[in-house]
Amino acid sequence: MEKIDWAISYDKRKQIVNEVQEGKLTPNTEMKNGICELPFKFPLVSNGGNDIWITTNKNNGTRTIKFWISRGFFESPQTYFIYTDALESQQYYQDLIKNYPEHNWKLEENWFRITERL
Repeated sequence: MEKIDWAISYDKRKQIVNEVQEGKLTPNTEMKNGICELPFKFPLVSNGGNDIWITTNKNNGTRTIKFWISRGFFESPQTYFIYTDALESQQYYQDLIKNYPEHNWKLEENWFRITERL
């Protein structure tokens, strides 16, 4: 199912990444914690509410955008499709892939499939 989800929603996720990079989509929840509730014009591209998580490095403007595959709550792991142009984040995800390859892998340039809190 995950591979199908990745393939079907790939173009919409790329569009969302572009809109984040252009400043059209930004964190927009009351908690001001990086979560962006996507507008209704987008189909479901992130499970658990169609929210994405945006992190911006204020020093260099790089971004990491997480799309939930499985939105774990409490002690459950969370799984994401992640786009990042931040070199330090890419290295972090490469290390996760190296240490836990059965749960993490690179999809293509700047895109990863990652499970956090194993």
